[in-house]
Amino acid sequence: MTTLAGRTAEIRTGTRGEFPLLGAILPALAGAALLSSPRARAVWGAGEFYDSDDAMRAAQVRDLIAGQSWFDMTAPRLDPPDGLFMHWSRVVDAPLAGLELAFRVFLAPEMAERATRLVFPFLCLALLFALAAFVARVLADRSARVVAVWLVFLSAPMLMQFSPGRIDHHAPQIVLLMATFGLVALGLDAERPSALAAAAAPLALSLSISLENLPFFVVLLPAPAVLFLFEGEAASRRLRSFALGLLLFAPLAFAATVAPSRYGLSACDAYSAVHIRAILVGALGLAALAAFAPRLDTLSRRIVGLGLVGAAALGAFVASAPQCLGDPLVGLDPLLRDLWLAHVTEAKPLKAFLTDTTLVVSTAAPALLGLLAALVLAWREKGVARGRWALLAAAILVGFCAALWQIRVFSSVMPLAMMGLAGAAAAISARLAGVTPLLRGLAVGLFCLCVSPMGLALALRSEGGAAPEETRRACLEASAFSSLAALPPARIVAPIDMGAHILAFTPHSVYAAPYHRDNRGNRLAVEVFLAEPAAAERLLRAAGAELVLWCSGGETGNALVERAPDGLAAALSRGERFPFLEKIPLEHSPFHVFALRPAQ
Repeated sequence: MTTLAGRTAEIRTGTRGEFPLLGAILPALAGAALLSSPRARAVWGAGEFYDSDDAMRAAQVRDLIAGQSWFDMTAPRLDPPDGLFMHWSRVVDAPLAGLELAFRVFLAPEMAERATRLVFPFLCLALLFALAAFVARVLADRSARVVAVWLVFLSAPMLMQFSPGRIDHHAPQIVLLMATFGLVALGLDAERPSALAAAAAPLALSLSISLENLPFFVVLLPAPAVLFLFEGEAASRRLRSFALGLLLFAPLAFAATVAPSRYGLSACDAYSAVHIRAILVGALGLAALAAFAPRLDTLSRRIVGLGLVGAAALGAFVASAPQCLGDPLVGLDPLLRDLWLAHVTEAKPLKAFLTDTTLVVSTAAPALLGLLAALVLAWREKGVARGRWALLAAAILVGFCAALWQIRVFSSVMPLAMMGLAGAAAAISARLAGVTPLLRGLAVGLFCLCVSPMGLALALRSEGGAAPEETRRACLEASAFSSLAALPPARIVAPIDMGAHILAFTPHSVYAAPYHRDNRGNRLAVEVFLAEPAAAERLLRAAGAELVLWCSGGETGNALVERAPDGLAAALSRGERFPFLEKIPLEHSPFHVFALRPAQ
């Protein structure tokens, strides 16, 4: 009989003699901290932002702490005079504000924010490692947990979303995706129907943050319905559990993040009426199917039932906002799509990077290998285990296809792909059961290194220079903004990719920032920089702008110069001066800042 002490020891170490899980997670965290230490020092010492979304998130959290309403997602200094209502929610702002307020007990506000920007992504990474172990245990067995943690660690090139200073929503979304997948996979077992109800919580929370996980959820949401299709009444408890979870958590997340005044509004780029209606109709339909399961005793009847539920959910979606069936950025101005979005690195398709062999191989190959491993394991297994591996394969495949469209999706699909490879590593270890533990561990370790993003990146020589990135960083470094911040608050027209950093580092307002809802402000900035000087002056005065800022480089700067050689951007890049602009000298800054002189 197992004693209490024995059970406690088993909880701590997994099973007797098994390598302890914390013995994998803690070194992985230490390794991640070591690899990212230069960036951590830059965040702590200078307050650097390495991504516009982090700068914008910091500005948003400051507004929340200063008393802005929970439901008011307006960025008041973006696109003056009215500000811009962002497509984000407060879900990520809440833990950031809580951490910062806690740090303010013993740190100055500025340093408390920097401490938060270091701790938050580290906590998200710790959660990801723990969830990797959980998912591996669900898919395979306890022996796969440790190797899953290390495979996720070896995905470091794909885990920049967890680097120091990264406070945007991507890391929490990856964590929520892993939690949702793990709970859905666990709930496929007839003895664990409550796991499907629990899975609805991270799914709904993820949707309330952003819709970037929606392609994966398109695969996960039908899983209980597919079970019901083939198993009939035997799967009704699981179907009912999932439906009730959706009916509880989807409206709860909606009510917690959407202002009552916006309940009836549909938005393609954020959790809104169009999504909650479709979810509620679908969940009610699934609950009804579970209730009438005894009568749906043939495959044909279940097909008809599920078809009616799917049609009703799709009908509710189309009736609310048919335009949302396509591109979620359907409202983006075509000129901005061409001159801004097409030049955003993370939004480019994989084919745009085909000249960089290291990048392509270290991203695409591990995902495809993870997909292959999941398919092979699904073929070898039976019953629930086969269903879980098939579900993983489907999620990886959907993620890989989405990554072909936008390369940033690889950071979400890669941890799932590592779960497939963890299963393969566990199978290899089982085949080597007669070998000494040391040799078996070395063989599994070598396999993990050879199939991981980090291992492949180390094996290949990096291509392409860093000069463009260095030029862009010079315009976004914290030190560049100190003299600009000393100027009296003003309305600034600047390149799109500088807007969020100006908001984070200075008290000024900006018309343009890299956000698709800012059609008016971004269009103004683009038109000003493309226009010939006389036309640019008229645009600036009509908009009420007070300052013009130019810094060479950036994701859009070169495109503006190339598009209009006679435009204001090209002229400023050549150092030309104009009578309607007065140069403001700034010390130790790469910026060229001009005040708009009074009209003659």
